[in-house]
Amino acid sequence: MSTTAADYVDRKGYDPAFLKPGKLDGRVFLPTLSPGLLKGATPLLDNPNECVLRYHHFSLVMHGSRRFAIYSAANIDFAGRYGLPRPKDQWLADPRIPIESQVEASLYEHNQFDRGHLTRREDMEFGRTIPEAVAAAADTCHWTNCTPQHAKFNEGKELWQGIERHILEEAVAPERFRAQVITGPVFDSKDPILKGFPSTPYPMCYWKVAAAINASGKLFATAYVLDQRGVINEFGLRGAPEVPFTPYKTFQTSIAEVERLTQLTFAGSKGAKRVSLSEFDPLAKRPRSRGSDTAEYVPLLRLEDMVLA
Repeated sequence: MSTTAADYVDRKGYDPAFLKPGKLDGRVFLPTLSPGLLKGATPLLDNPNECVLRYHHFSLVMHGSRRFAIYSAANIDFAGRYGLPRPKDQWLADPRIPIESQVEASLYEHNQFDRGHLTRREDMEFGRTIPEAVAAAADTCHWTNCTPQHAKFNEGKELWQGIERHILEEAVAPERFRAQVITGPVFDSKDPILKGFPSTPYPMCYWKVAAAINASGKLFATAYVLDQRGVINEFGLRGAPEVPFTPYKTFQTSIAEVERLTQLTFAGSKGAKRVSLSEFDPLAKRPRSRGSDTAEYVPLLRLEDMVLA
């Protein structure tokens, strides 16, 4: 199925005010790209001054030379999800940017890489009607929202994909079952290259920033990093033995550390004032070890290890 730019005119994309509709307080804005990152972002074909691709319920920005998304930012309404049956994924190129800026199916053939969604299909299965939810879920199957994730990750991803649900169940009032999740790869100059794709280094680490309104009505946000280097080193990319899977290295860290890793800046609102999202990060409020100037990384072996207050 082919698409044209005109097919996307109804996509409103990520809504910063999703957690508190109509309010200036409690907003989570799209990340701001550093000057260097902005220079490397892929512009839209019909508007070279714009680089944000808007879909149903989420938005993303592509990196021109890396050919993967810099970030994918999503509004998620867990209370409004329909739980639709999972059809076969139909992956599409986005006609609003050059096809050369997108990695398509060939990268994922004859190796241990899965087509990993950044914004998850299941998370977009909400809307005022079922057809709206179906359209939003289908939007996640664009190559722009896809990154190479080792197959073993898809066999043991419960912890990484359970973070948002755990936050909502543990820290959020039931009537506020909404979250905003911004996620993406860490682009490192030392990222390896898959044989046959010399111009497309694949990311070894991923990050996630999740925000919600807590039971007291206040915005809070937490950050996480997933490292797939160990699993790739152990199982390889051309074949993996059938042995019990050990968890990926998943950590909770500070939003400030994700900013350092990504060259992105995250902001939210306090009243009508735009402030650093770090002001709402419970991990940033924890005292550091005496004399330590390094970012804190909290290993997550289970969801209960998360620091939410």
